[in-house]
Amino acid sequence: MNGMENFGWDRLRHGGLLLDTPRLNQIAAYIPKPLSNYTEQKLRRQVTALFEESGDVSAFVAFVLEEVCGFLPGSGSWRRGNQVGAEWTRRAVTGEAVKPRQLWRGLSGGLLPVFFDSEKRIGIGRGRKAVSQVLQWLRAGTERLAVITNGRQWRLLFAGLDFDAWCEWDADLWFEEGTLSPQVLALRTLLSPSLWSQAEPGAASPLLQAIQDSRKGQAELSAVLGERVREAVEILVQAHGEVLKERCSGVSPADI
Repeated sequence: MNGMENFGWDRLRHGGLLLDTPRLNQIAAYIPKPLSNYTEQKLRRQVTALFEESGDVSAFVAFVLEEVCGFLPGSGSWRRGNQVGAEWTRRAVTGEAVKPRQLWRGLSGGLLPVFFDSEKRIGIGRGRKAVSQVLQWLRAGTERLAVITNGRQWRLLFAGLDFDAWCEWDADLWFEEGTLSPQVLALRTLLSPSLWSQAEPGAASPLLQAIQDSRKGQAELSAVLGERVREAVEILVQAHGEVLKERCSGVSPADI
């Protein structure tokens, strides 16, 4: 069983290349211990309340990140709402002020910015605006990873200089046949303090490093494939040399 099957990666929605197979196998080493029955039942009640629109989205997000994913006080500190200072405000191209609604900082470094969206679907229709603003916020600073959620959907975003990639969870799919679905394990694996904390100041977190290595591997693969295509075309042209001389005598070798 490979890494993506181990922690439910294949059960998520994806856009772009976030993690390749070698890096997924590395991430699988961070799979957390199972949730306690108490926390599982509490999550079930909170999800039900959210769907019945009787739950508070901000409190639900805080519960999921702290008690389900493990971002407890011992791993770092949270700032929420007005506690997130003005120094985290950045301007979108439209001039609007954008800043996280919740912000976690690891004890040894590392940062998890959490943005909220009130639209029913993240990244679709009017929901594209909030995603665009988060990407602009990331590119305006040194951060590259953030989470955006409306409570029901949770999207992990990576902002490169000229591309972006993401994976997304849907709380509607967190329980299947009365038990926790693989989506919850994927959430708890990818959104865990150990993957977001820096081993030393200035270093990339394990998750960010894995994503950057995936992109580097993809670039190297593209370069190798490009060279192989060139070599294949060269062999093809050489193999048809006599035919080309006969039938394309009016075409210059450079054009061929």
